[in-house]
Amino acid sequence: MLIFAKDISNREHKHSREGEDPKLKAYMEYQRKLFPYTIVRAGLDLAYKELDDILEYQDNDCQPPPDSSRKEYPADIPHWYKTRFPWSSAFLKMEDMHFALVTMVKAMDSFRTEETVNSYHLAVLYDAVHNIVEIYNGLLKQDANQARDIHLSASNAVSFDDFINNYWPHLDFMILSQPDFSHAALMGRNRKIEDEIKELMADGVEPIKALETIASTFHLHPTTLAMLRRDPVKTDDLTLLSNIQKVDTFSKLYEEVADSSNGEKISFIDREYQNSFEFSKKTEMPLGTLAQAE
Repeated sequence: MLIFAKDISNREHKHSREGEDPKLKAYMEYQRKLFPYTIVRAGLDLAYKELDDILEYQDNDCQPPPDSSRKEYPADIPHWYKTRFPWSSAFLKMEDMHFALVTMVKAMDSFRTEETVNSYHLAVLYDAVHNIVEIYNGLLKQDANQARDIHLSASNAVSFDDFINNYWPHLDFMILSQPDFSHAALMGRNRKIEDEIKELMADGVEPIKALETIASTFHLHPTTLAMLRRDPVKTDDLTLLSNIQKVDTFSKLYEEVADSSNGEKISFIDREYQNSFEFSKKTEMPLGTLAQAE
């Protein structure tokens, strides 16, 4: 199983302060209507199927393979790849991404091990989840029956911004870039890193050297540095770090910490949900509201 910032197999978490705030309760009810594992898995499956189809098409001299069920193929494959996978295509060739997708799909089928993802994986997952959420939300409006076949939620539109806020550990692959979504719960870290880099650059340090200088301060993973330097991708960069599944993998999420707003004790996971809830108020999607489906 791929390991995220929160357990994607746990859908039943209840916030300790739900009883005090009806809006927070509605937000948490929305979270409980999501199927996080399915969102990730469906995104990976779709990305793999699409990319596999296009690679087979290329290998067949840009002719549809006899056993293909795909009806249309892009006239400009490089443009299709960059448009369909805007973040991961910036770092990975199609063949490398295909390898990463195969690796992660296999990991999602393993419930006895846990796999730690790195920045390459997070970029691929980001694009894959975005694509499936876009399709699902569109189907909820157009054809609710087809949306149920994907089943990413209990008939709720899925907020991609909020999902990333809650489940991605970081967005380090976006350093010195501007995302299309606010991702406010995670981009604060990026802005601090970027401010440090800009200060060094003002002193005449080259951008990549500045990034390497602050890497240890912000605990940047080696793959983050490799990605941002556009280093040639190695197989090891796309290999997951695998361990036997532990019963206490997410136990630290339930340890109490000081709430930054009032100093009272609160579990780390509740504080994280509280932060994401505050950010969600500023988004356009009304979380906690059932999507209209016939």
